[in-house]
Amino acid sequence: MDSALRSTCACGINALIAAKTSVCREHTRLELVVSDFPKSEPGQFVQIRCNRSDEDAPRSLEYVSAGRPFLSQTGAFGDESAFLRRPFSIGDRWKDARGLTRLAIVSRTVGPGTAWLEQQSPGDAVNLTGPLGRGFRIPDEDIPLILIGGGVGIPPLIYLARRLREQNKRDVTGFFGAVNGDLLPLSLSAVPSAGGIPEPCAEFGGVTRYPVAITTDDGSLGMRGVATDALRGWLEPRRGRQGLVYACGPEKMLAAVADLTREYGLDCQLCIERMMGCGLGSCLSCVVRVHDDTREDKWRWALTCKDGPVFDRDELTK
Repeated sequence: MDSALRSTCACGINALIAAKTSVCREHTRLELVVSDFPKSEPGQFVQIRCNRSDEDAPRSLEYVSAGRPFLSQTGAFGDESAFLRRPFSIGDRWKDARGLTRLAIVSRTVGPGTAWLEQQSPGDAVNLTGPLGRGFRIPDEDIPLILIGGGVGIPPLIYLARRLREQNKRDVTGFFGAVNGDLLPLSLSAVPSAGGIPEPCAEFGGVTRYPVAITTDDGSLGMRGVATDALRGWLEPRRGRQGLVYACGPEKMLAAVADLTREYGLDCQLCIERMMGCGLGSCLSCVVRVHDDTREDKWRWALTCKDGPVFDRDELTK
């Protein structure tokens, strides 16, 4: 497998919102267009400034809420907006007919930053920095590749699917889950199997339609259960085969994927989520424990924004 991929070149740039669509309840997909953008890899992210450039006047700063350390800023008339930039996985990337770069992000409104972003319209500009972090690594050898995502962890896997198609990877299967069908940020082209059988039912990664299994906690779409339930059922008759799993989603899901891939002897890369204040490794707000055999305690703190957000499964401590 090739070496870890980190962006060696990042930019700060104004991007124009070219399109805005609702992909499901609470999730909005924005297509951002820029004249050029540095090389990026699936799994990397951008930091978006979620306020207007005319909001630079001094404002009072407050914590959004207990347990959420991102600062917000309150203006003279009591309106609240985000003080720090917000991180978003690159959900897709391609060149349009004019040769301009388009980046897709998917946002779920949970606070003042994402609420501001949802209010923006095509033609508006947003300022972003990126690409940042370490992305997924794609093997040179032709082995089965498995994508598993939950909720807002699905978008970076859509970008990954495009990259796999570009590299002519054919043995690719997806497993995607959500709480219910209204919260699945994925475009479907057919009704997914209720038995968790991967079928070409989703449009992602450009024009490619890889087989996908969909699960929902309440059974409102696809298989009733979680994505790892469908993955286990699919892996069991294939036990002993080589393969690589890419995963992104809630931490509980990633822990289950880590255990499942160890059980079946599969390699695994995990894209994790952490609160990120700067995205550049300066604020130290996104630390995660990783293995380090050179230390007496065999672990150290790593930065999700620079050492990740993609880690090999066995880099992470339990």
